Amino acid sequence: MSRRRDVDALRAELEEVQALIAAHPLASRRSRAAQETVAAHESRDAARIDRELAAGGSPGVEELGRAQVSGTWSWWKVHRRQMRLQKWIGRPPAC
Repeated sequence: MSRRRDVDALRAELEEVQALIAAHPLASRRSRAAQETVAAHESRDAARIDRELAAGGSPGVEELGRAQVSGTWSWWKVHRRQMRLQKWIGRPPAC
């Protein structure tokens, strides 16, 4: 198999992985907006943050926490795969 075909296969797989990242629950607009709201608060008053999240139509602190816990492993896996594919694509051809 030629190097070109290998790179094409890696690029196709990278596109699939990037689609998985885009479709991941932690990448949703709603989830990201909620994460930004939480990060913007210096106080860690959960009730206050929860009220602000609700006012903005974002998931509450509890729902956000559950999504974070349940989605972290798969989020990490797809991002790790993406980095590995990018690294392999960028390697010079073997002699």
